[in-house]
Amino acid sequence: MFIIQLSSTYHHAKRYRQIMNVLIKYGFGYIVEKAGIILPKGIKRENVDPTGKMTTAQKVVMMLQELGPTFVKLGQVLSTRPDLIPKDYIEELKKLQDNVAPFSFKEAKNQMEEDLGDKTDHIFLSIEEKPLAAASIGQVHRAVLKNGQEVVVKVRRPGIDKIITADLEIMLNLARLAEKHIPEVRIYDPVGKIEEFADAMHKELDFTREGFNIDKFRQNFEGDETIYVPKVFWEATAQKILTIEYIKGYKVTELDEITNNNLDRKQVAVNGAKAMMKQIFIHGFFHADPHPGNIIIRPDGKIVFIDFGIVGRIDKYTKNKLADLIIGIINKDTKKIISVLLELSQVEQELNISEIEMDVEDLLDRYYGKDLKNIDMSKLLSEVFAIVAKYKIILPSNFTLLLKSLITIEGVGLELDPDFNIFETAKPFVNKMLHERYNPQHLLKTAVSTLQEFNKSVMLIPKLLNGLYQRTKIDSMKIDFDTRGTSKVISELNKMVNRLVFSLIVASLIIGSSLIIQADVEPFLLHYPLLGVVGFVTAGFLGVWLIASIIRTGRM
Repeated sequence: MFIIQLSSTYHHAKRYRQIMNVLIKYGFGYIVEKAGIILPKGIKRENVDPTGKMTTAQKVVMMLQELGPTFVKLGQVLSTRPDLIPKDYIEELKKLQDNVAPFSFKEAKNQMEEDLGDKTDHIFLSIEEKPLAAASIGQVHRAVLKNGQEVVVKVRRPGIDKIITADLEIMLNLARLAEKHIPEVRIYDPVGKIEEFADAMHKELDFTREGFNIDKFRQNFEGDETIYVPKVFWEATAQKILTIEYIKGYKVTELDEITNNNLDRKQVAVNGAKAMMKQIFIHGFFHADPHPGNIIIRPDGKIVFIDFGIVGRIDKYTKNKLADLIIGIINKDTKKIISVLLELSQVEQELNISEIEMDVEDLLDRYYGKDLKNIDMSKLLSEVFAIVAKYKIILPSNFTLLLKSLITIEGVGLELDPDFNIFETAKPFVNKMLHERYNPQHLLKTAVSTLQEFNKSVMLIPKLLNGLYQRTKIDSMKIDFDTRGTSKVISELNKMVNRLVFSLIVASLIIGSSLIIQADVEPFLLHYPLLGVVGFVTAGFLGVWLIASIIRTGRM
């Protein structure tokens, strides 16, 4: 059992108490107790919903907001995992916002000077004291560099790294307890998921990483006439400070402004979706949070993605699986859809494939006869995720992040153009990828690569066989079996064999001693052969010890 105490630091113990208070306040004390946590005295037991009208999902969202920035971020990440979280929870978690009050300009200025190693007056001509926006990690100020360049400066919230580090350690401890004491959650690998989340959070705290992400996007979209990526000013950027070019333009939601400036909303929607497809199918490096607040439309119609704190990376294998999934959906191919999901998934239990096929076929039947342009991808993928969750098929986080980005960009497209359909935009990219996959030159290259790998394996066989022979010859070959659930059985077998051998030794001593006494072998002790007497005494002692050992274990 885990007792909350002052074992690490006072701050951690105090934070543990706060978290437990909030969990119990919102009615989740039973989970705490089930996880093997003994609650200390003084824990409050409030009722935030005396009317009983709030849903559990709503309570979860309120609880995460009260727990602070780390937990809000966790909720936002979980909102992208419909393979893990039920749909009603996803809808509530999507409402989570970083509703955090801004910190003072004095603190922001001190942070800039400390991290940049120079006075702000030496770097900036001016900085607006009132922030443009404030979030849990940092806030943004408009400024002008000494050369007259308009910029925005993102400043990390003072002390937020310590808060997040402490919270992540507590989350990890709680995940370990849950994994140990609640068997049904083990399939979801809570420890692994929290470790993955912690890694992402530490990366987001380092603003230089975001700067490198922006530079990579600029390089990827160099020469593209539809996309603009802001510049990073590295002379005014460090771990806690990020300075980028200020972009003038319109938010995606400012539809009247876009129309009044003679911009074609339909074309802007298509350009945005194409940019997303390029990121996925060509670059393998994509903006993982392309919501309306992170997209600006310049007066010349160019689309600008901002806030590159969260990005996704996908390899060629994942690109191919996404292409296969889209083709499977377009062609209403049940087997292909299931095949892709199972190939990507982390499935440890036996699955009833025929049942999954029936559910997928039932889903596709509802879309039978519909034109591609009339299919709502967001709704369709949500239903696919519901099936995935039903059979506990856990998909890789980068793949779910990818699908979430596609769903988000579809929403942005529909905001601009009610007739927008992301499948129509994706189709040429998918077809191109499939064409390249089955291109004779590509097939030949793949065949040559496979043969090279096969040749390497064949060349290793003589060496492996020789090693096996040498180990067998010197009787040093050891085979290790790591089979779950057999360690206890093997331990019991070892005990049985040891007792059997021990019994044989005792029996041998008795028989040997009897033969010595019968033969009257010298020397003698009280007219009896000394060796025989010693053998009998030793056998008697060992026999009594063996019986006592068996009785002590309670197994006769």
